Amino acid sequence: MAWTFAATTCTIVLLHGLWSSYYVFDALRDDIREFMEHELGELETELGRTDGTLDDLVRRLNEVLEVDEHPTIAFRVRDPAGAVVHKAGETRLLRKKKEALLDGESWSTEFFFDLIAFDARDYTRPPARVELFVDVKPKQDDVVDYFQAALAIFFVSVLLAGLAGLMTARRSLGGLRAVTEQARQMASRADITSLDVEGAPDEVREAGLALNELLARIQRGINDLRSFTAGLAHELRSPLMNLIGETEVTLLTERAPDEYRTVLRSNLEDLRDLSDAVDNLVAWCRSSDPNRRELRAESFDLATELEIRLETTRRAANRAGVAVLVESVGDTTLRADREDCLRLVKNLVLNAVRHSPEGAEVNVRVEGREHGVTISVEDQGKGVPDDLGVRIYEPFVSGPPREGRRAGYGLGLAICRSIVVAHGGSLGHENRSNGGGAIFTAEIPDMGD
Repeated sequence: MAWTFAATTCTIVLLHGLWSSYYVFDALRDDIREFMEHELGELETELGRTDGTLDDLVRRLNEVLEVDEHPTIAFRVRDPAGAVVHKAGETRLLRKKKEALLDGESWSTEFFFDLIAFDARDYTRPPARVELFVDVKPKQDDVVDYFQAALAIFFVSVLLAGLAGLMTARRSLGGLRAVTEQARQMASRADITSLDVEGAPDEVREAGLALNELLARIQRGINDLRSFTAGLAHELRSPLMNLIGETEVTLLTERAPDEYRTVLRSNLEDLRDLSDAVDNLVAWCRSSDPNRRELRAESFDLATELEIRLETTRRAANRAGVAVLVESVGDTTLRADREDCLRLVKNLVLNAVRHSPEGAEVNVRVEGREHGVTISVEDQGKGVPDDLGVRIYEPFVSGPPREGRRAGYGLGLAICRSIVVAHGGSLGHENRSNGGGAIFTAEIPDMGD
């Protein structure tokens, strides 16, 4: 990073120095060109006032040489036959270009190496060709001085840019290396901690703070997963051990067929509870998948389907001493995902049964609306604690169970919310004002609208 910064800076300075040096050189060359054209033009004006002889021409040239304002110059006069008839001015300039000047001849090479510029013009009165030579060494020295200064600035820039780039990169990469080292140490620990970005550059600190937010979310997810896994292992292990123990005890001695039938019925109910738990796990994993399948819309009567699907739930509720009553109002035909809607109602009912005391009722009301169906499930439990609020719909969060009941896995209401959101509906709850309990209300819009 430091070398890249230094190289980029130095390249910019070098290119600017070369461009500006060429610009200065080009400007000086144009200045010399204009000077020669001006001198020859002035000379032409002066010759118009002469008597038309070469002697008068020579006199005029000598008068021009006496002026000290212009650079060092020299003149050479040739007659119509090309013979040199007069020389005046700096001899050194005349020696560098002895042959006659040709029309349109470039003087760029001489400007660089011989340090002279030249031009020629033909006159008719008197008939002669005047060649003008200009010493450009002072101008060339100015260009060289400027280029040397630009080169000195370039080398100083190389040093300063290198130091600045090194300091900048060290400060920036120092913070980045510290964050990287913390992340490397974090990989060997069980728990994720936040990154210390105090004193780091602003860019690194902003990235570190964003990473800290991500790490905090990951840690919360890990903590939730640990709690859920521990609770799930305990909850699944208990009924499984009961099933195993009850089955082993039953098999110790010969029993009457009715006794075996009773044990099998009990085991079947426990297995159904386990099956519901596994189904909820599968449903939650599917709903949490970013690539969750699209809803399979089909038309069905929700109230009629519930009478069939809630039969096993009713039997489980009856064993707990809770009655499940279903009421339908209006046209409950709905176009939506059948399995999702039935799982929504079943989870709401199971949640209500789990928190209802013995002898209570769970009332399920399905009401057909103009553009969908409204489902309300009312229980007679203690209601949703104030400290839970909307957190009750988060995964792995569940309210306290009734005494003697197993706590839920904290997925039922989370799955209900994901189903409602997928259908574009809403899910809410409120505690009953009289008699305790809660009312959960879900609105499912018709996907055919």
